[in-house]
Amino acid sequence: MSDVARLPERNSSRAAAGRERLMLVAMKLFAERGFDSVTVRDISAEAGVSVGLINHHFASKEGLRQAVDDYFIRSTSVAIERAIRSTSNLDPNLIAEYQRRWIMSAEEQWPHFLAYLRRAVMEASPWGEALFKRYYESIRLMMDRFDAQGMVKPEADRLWLPFLYMFVLLGPLVMDPFIRATLGKSTYDPDMWGRFQKAANTMFWSGVRAPDPEKS
Repeated sequence: MSDVARLPERNSSRAAAGRERLMLVAMKLFAERGFDSVTVRDISAEAGVSVGLINHHFASKEGLRQAVDDYFIRSTSVAIERAIRSTSNLDPNLIAEYQRRWIMSAEEQWPHFLAYLRRAVMEASPWGEALFKRYYESIRLMMDRFDAQGMVKPEADRLWLPFLYMFVLLGPLVMDPFIRATLGKSTYDPDMWGRFQKAANTMFWSGVRAPDPEKS
């Protein structure tokens, strides 16, 4: 294939990489200051690009925030989904190991994900509410799928099930400074997060998961 034939593909790849970098910069600033306190000019200065380039990719600050939300939900949902698919029986050890390896592979984005979600759940704003609802929907759909496969006990409260799972996952966002002071490490250190995931999944699925008919 000639270099001319490869040029559009290269340009497309560079554009996608540049777009992702802008989203990570915006995510970082939104997390640090809140959505309303950040301007497109702030983002362009931090990213070292023109305001026009941001408008070209996202049309507006609201469009950029929507893209950041999409990126956040897509990335975290894929991580959760792959962790579940890594084992057919929800083995906490395998899920924990997957989560640990995912944090290590997503080293650049991981701090931004944490800070962004922390700001969203702590900030009583339309932006935070919208992101929370989308995150809830991704967890609810996962729980509905497990329920349809007969993996949830009949007596489990379906209304609260996704929220309970979210409580487990979101609790460290609020308590991490105290956990770090108590244990000497952040919950989000890769090894600590893997250990947390194992403990959380063992507790959660031991409580709500229906017995496996093949093992009865």
